[in-house]
Formats: sequence, C-alpha cells, structure tokens
Amino acid sequence: MNNPDIIQVRNLGKSFPPMLTIQDLLKLLMNKKKPVKALEDINFQLTAGKILGILGPNGAGKTTLLKCLCNLLIPDQGTILIDQYPADKSSFEIKSLIGFVDNEERSFYWRLSGMQNLEFFAALYGLSPRQTTLRIQELLAVFDINYIHKRFDSYSSGMKRKLSLLRAIIHNPKILLIDELSKSLDFNTSLSLYNFIKQLSLNGTTIILTSHNIPEAENLCDYFMFIDQGKQSALGNLNDLRKQFNMLDASLTDIYTTVIKNV
Repeated sequence: MNNPDIIQVRNLGKSFPPMLTIQDLLKLLMNKKKPVKALEDINFQLTAGKILGILGPNGAGKTTLLKCLCNLLIPDQGTILIDQYPADKSSFEIKSLIGFVDNEERSFYWRLSGMQNLEFFAALYGLSPRQTTLRIQELLAVFDINYIHKRFDSYSSGMKRKLSLLRAIIHNPKILLIDELSKSLDFNTSLSLYNFIKQLSLNGTTIILTSHNIPEAENLCDYFMFIDQGKQSALGNLNDLRKQFNMLDASLTDIYTTVIKNV
C-alpha cells in the first residue's frame, strides 16, 4: 500500500511590506513601493517518512517556507495541507503534528535549566510527567548531553542548538522541520544527528531541512528542492535532477552550482 502525501503545497506565495527609509517616509512613498516577494508559486508534495532538502542561497526564501508550513507565517496565496489538515484553518492540529528547529532560537527561558525548559514544553504538548521523564532520558542518551541541569543562558551556541532539536522532537511529531541542519554543531554531534534523522525517517517521520552543506543534504535526503529569489527552480530526487538538466553523472553539488547562478 502506498503511503499518502502527508504534506501538499500548491501555488504558495508570500510577500512582505517593503523596507522604507526615512527619505521614503518623508516623501510619502509607502504606497508606491511594491511588496517584496519572499515566495512565489511553490508546489510540492511529500510522502510520509521521506526527507526533503531545501537548498538555495541566503535570502532565497527557505526559512519563510518552513515558517509557512508550521503556521508561523500565513501565506498570501496558495494552499498547504498537513496530514490533510488545511494550514489556514487547523492551527492547533498542525502544531501538534510538527516539530520545528528554528535558525534563531529565542523562545527558551534563559534563567531556567535545560531540563526545566524541556519539561515546560513537554507539558504544553500534553505529555504526562512520566512520559516526559522517559522521553527526556531517551533523548539525552542519544545526543550525550550532560549539562541539562545548568541554566540555559550558560550554554554555548552548540548546546543551545541541541536543546532546540530536543524540544522539537520531544512529542514525537509526525513532521520535523529543521532550518540550517548542522548550524553550530561539532563534527561528532553532527554525525549523531545524521544517524538520528535517518532512523526517524525509517520509523515514519517526515523531515524537511534546509542546509548550505550540499554534500550533507545529498547524503541524507530523498528529494531536493532548489529555491532562488523565492522561486522554485528544481524539484526531485538526484536521478530526476540529473535527467532534468542533462547531467547524468553529476553530483548534487555540480547540479546546484549549474542551476543556482549566484553561488
């Protein structure tokens, strides 16, 4: 039996108001400046248990896309279905299905310990105290974390990044979104994370990640999407992309540097 598409995105678009200078305000040009298009006509679907890598230069719209998927941003046009729930009408259901590791983590309580933070977020997801304890112990063992009782504001960037990942998966979400996969992580932690992501995928978790490390994405992902200036320029597995761009023996890096011109 074929797995259903757990994520379906159709004609997605998102714009932001233009940045205005003091001169613009003085000249009352607000209505003359067009909105900035962050995403335009994005289309894809993803089967449960697969991994999609979203690749593109800085400012391409990768983070905006992830935030639209987890309902942190509302698109201007198009539709998103998450496990058959429409994103614009099912905020609670979607947030319970998704774990999101943001590029810039700001929502932890810095005066609390890592443990207290995880216990707090686990309670928000409806885990019982016993479920919380067992789940945290399981995750701490996977990532070899021994600083969980220290205050969060004493953590290094890499330590904070690990806690962001643990918080995102503490409720065993069906879908995991990770912005900049290996940001701030050392080599050993990155290897542990890669193995963990592969196991999550094998167990049925659907994963979408952004990365600037193309070989890393090639090793982990089943499918790839190239985004540049908010527009989707390629989508498919590696063999699909090779055929699409007539580069039959090319690596993902070769294809990326051919398709994305400003690298």
